[in-house]
Parts: sequence; structure tokens; C-alpha cells
Amino acid sequence: MYSFSNNNILLITSNSISLSPQVKAIPIAGSIRNNVLGFENLTQISADNYLIGTSHGYLLLNDALVKKEKNVTISLQHVLVNKIDGVKTALSLVEAPVLENKHNNIEFSYSISKYDKMIKNEYQYRLEGLSNNWSDWTENSSQLYENLPYGDYIFQVRGKYGNQIANIKSFNFSIKRPFYLSNLYIVFYVIAVLFIIVLINIYYRRRYKLKSKSLLEKAQKELKLKELESAQTIMKLNNEKLKVDIESKSRELASSTMNIIKKNDFLNTIKTELANSESKDISKVVKIIDKNLNNTDDWKMFQEAFNNADKNFLKKVKDKHTSLTPNDLRLCAYLRLNLSSKEIAPLLNISPRSVEVKRYRLRKKWVYLMMRT
Repeated sequence: MYSFSNNNILLITSNSISLSPQVKAIPIAGSIRNNVLGFENLTQISADNYLIGTSHGYLLLNDALVKKEKNVTISLQHVLVNKIDGVKTALSLVEAPVLENKHNNIEFSYSISKYDKMIKNEYQYRLEGLSNNWSDWTENSSQLYENLPYGDYIFQVRGKYGNQIANIKSFNFSIKRPFYLSNLYIVFYVIAVLFIIVLINIYYRRRYKLKSKSLLEKAQKELKLKELESAQTIMKLNNEKLKVDIESKSRELASSTMNIIKKNDFLNTIKTELANSESKDISKVVKIIDKNLNNTDDWKMFQEAFNNADKNFLKKVKDKHTSLTPNDLRLCAYLRLNLSSKEIAPLLNISPRSVEVKRYRLRKKWVYLMMRT
């Protein structure tokens, strides 16, 4: 029995000793056989010879081809290297070359030591460092790698003559790093990165300090503003309290002044009535009334109340105009309270007309003193 595959003719024979069939694979390429699918034909014409029918005639096949070929080896013919758009140069097959980074296009050519027009040579390769997987079997006897990255590589190729696989041929080579990945540049990159990290750290530390300072200043301003608001509130409360105190003292002063005025009016009225009386024993009473009208205690009480309401007014006037008499200062105090001449008269125990005269004299004296200063 026989069977046809892509690149082999399988002869199946029985063995009288063993029940299992024996299979012989004869490596005849399908392209050479050129059989019509479904019409394959093989005829044994002698013990070792077979006649194969093709679409163009016949092939005579000797069974000796089934025997395994020995000393089937593969060899590298040449290795060419070049940079992009550069001239290709051949490398030594003995040494493991170290290529410049831009010379990263490399072509391998290889072949098997056996050749037969009826048996197809096939090759399988891989480039360790790029891929560890073997390629598919192919009839191409060269392989080109373009734009390889830097690193260490081992190119391996093996061949197949019919069904016999040849030995593996290896070629070691290396591609240098680009100049920007050299040790010197790597050190420079490390230093640059460290420098940038330091700059970023300094920047963020400074930014953090400025931000902290800004927040601190803002907090201090807010605290000062709150303190100022508190101080203003306290001052306002103090001013209101002071205003209330002044108003209270002013009311006390006004009340005290009015009481003195009423008392003196009352005493003057009694004195007038007694003077109009025909009684002869009233002199003692008139003296008592005059004594009360000229009582300095009333002035002292008024002066104390006045100083509480308008602190140091009399002292300032006296210090500034030393020539003023006590009566002048007393009149100044009554005028400070916006009292009329009629109201002042009982306080000084004089007539309103006399008060007008005193006011006129005081005004003249005041103008004179102001002109001197």
C-alpha cells in the first residue's frame, strides 16, 4: 500500500513476524511529483524500483532513497550587516562581533551540504534575545533582521534534508547601546533626576513655607481684627458707660444746681418778706439768711459735682489764665452749664443786672488774656 503527502510518499508494508505494518517515508516533494489530486499512482516494477505517474510523465524511484542520509550538516555562508540606507559589510564567522548601535540590520545566509532536485531542503531559525521560538520550516536560505534593539543575541538555524534534520548552527553577536544609554549618560540621567527631585522638593518646601506663612499672617490678621473689634466693642461699651456716667453726673449737677437756685430764691424771698415786715427783731434772722446765701459749702458741693461731670475744666482754665479770680472761675463754671443770668443771680446772691456786668467784665478780661497769649 502507499499514500501521498505534501513532501513524502508513504509505503506501507506488512510483516510476517509482526502484525503491525511497516511504514517507509520517501521524501519526494509534491511540486516535483505534480500529481493530480485523486489520481495518484505508484507501481512497483522491481524489488527496489517504483514507477510514479505524474501529469507530465513518469518518475523512476529507487528504494535506496529511503535510507537515512548521514553527515547532513548546515553551515552559515555569510553574515551581512548595515545601517539604514548604508552599505552592507560581511562579518567574520569565527568571532562574536560587537556591532555599533546604528548597524542593527543583519542578514544571515545558510545552506545544507546535500542537494537533490527531488528532495527539498528546508530551514528553521530563531534569534535568542528577540524570540526563543523556532520559525516554521521554509525553503528560504536567508533571513534578514532589521532595526534590532541593543543587546546580546544568538542566531540559531537548523536544516532538514528530506526527513533528516541537520545539526544546529549558532552565531553570537552583540549590538552596543546608543550613546544616550551609555554608562556615562545613565550616571548623568541619575544625577539629573536627583537634581530635579531636589529642586521639586525645595520648590514644594518653599511653597509650603510660603503657604504656611500666608496662612499664619492671615490668621494673625484675623486675630488682630478680632482683637480690634473686641477692643472697639469694649471701647464702645466704655464710652457708653462713660456717657451714661456723664449724663448721670450731669443730671446730678443740674439737680444740685437747681436745688441751690431754688434754695437761694427761697431764702431771698423770705429775706425780702422779712425786710418788708414792720417787725423790729428780724435782724438776727436776716443775718442767718445772708449767711446761708453766702455759704461756701454750696459752692464746694457744686464744684465737686461739676468736676465729676466736666473733669479738670476749672483746673485747665485756672492753669491757662492765672489772673482769673475765684469769683471769675465760679462764673465760668456757671456759664459752662449754659445757665442764664437770671439763673446765675441766686447762685452768686446778686441781681441779674449785676450778673450781666460780671459777664461783660469777664468777657473783656478773656479777650485781653487771649490777645496776650
